[in-house]
Amino acid sequence: MEIAIGVVVGAILAIAGFILGRSSGRSVGLSEGALAGSPETDHHAALEDRSSSRESELNTVLVEAIGRVSAFLKTNVRKPLIEAGEAAGADELRERIEHALGALSDIDFFLEEPSMSRSGQSLVSLVENVAQEFSGDQDVRLRMQLASSPVRAVVSGPVMMDVLYLILHNASRFGGDSTIDIAVQAIDGRSLILVRDHGPGFSDEALQRAFDPFYSTSAEGLGLGLPHARSLIEQMGGQIELRNVSDGGAEVEVSFPSS
Repeated sequence: MEIAIGVVVGAILAIAGFILGRSSGRSVGLSEGALAGSPETDHHAALEDRSSSRESELNTVLVEAIGRVSAFLKTNVRKPLIEAGEAAGADELRERIEHALGALSDIDFFLEEPSMSRSGQSLVSLVENVAQEFSGDQDVRLRMQLASSPVRAVVSGPVMMDVLYLILHNASRFGGDSTIDIAVQAIDGRSLILVRDHGPGFSDEALQRAFDPFYSTSAEGLGLGLPHARSLIEQMGGQIELRNVSDGGAEVEVSFPSS
C-alpha cells in the first residue's frame, strides 16, 4: 500500500513538473524586426499553430493519465483502506490518499479546456445554483445578498459555475469560519460577484502571488486553482481581484461588463 501511494505521489510530482516547465517555455515572441505579413511572421504563425495543436494533444494525454491514476487510487488503494476499518495505520493512509486525490483533481482542473460558448446569463441564478450544490457538499453557512434587479453578463454558464465553486471552496478552506458571504451587484456598467470569508485574510505575499501557478499557502495544495480560474474568467472578458476587508476577512471580486 505504501509503495502504491509513493508511486502515485511520484506521478503527481512528475505531472506538476511537466506543467511548470511547459508554462515557463510558452512565451515565444516575434523579433523586433519582424513585420506583419513578412515571411518571418508567417513562419512564426505557422509554428504557433503547430505548437497550440501539440499542446492540446498533450493536455488530452495528461487528462487521460490523471483519470487512470485516480481510478487506480480509488479501486486499489482507497477501497481496501475503507474495508480495513480501524486497522493500524489505516487512518493515516486514508488521509494521505485523499490528499493525493485532491492534488489530481487540482491538476485536472488546471488542464481543463472547456467550451467557451458564451451567452447572456443571470449571475443571480448561477450563484443560487452553485450555492445550493456547495451547501450540499460542505458544512458551511452561505449568506447571500442578491440584487432584486437583473444582473447579467455574457459568460459560459458551466465554466462560471466551476469557477464559483472553486472560490467558495477556497473561502471555506482558508476562511477559518463556517460562514461565507456572497453578493451579486450591478455597479457602473459592470456585473459583480463578491465572495467574502471571515478568516485572517490574505498575507501580503499571497496578495502578490496568489495567481502564480504552484504558489500555495497550504502544504496540501498545489496552487493551480486560482491561476486557472483567472485564466477562464479573462477568456470570458472578465476580471478577478483579491483584497482584504477592513473589518476582517478576505474578499474575492469577479466582474464582467453588464449585458
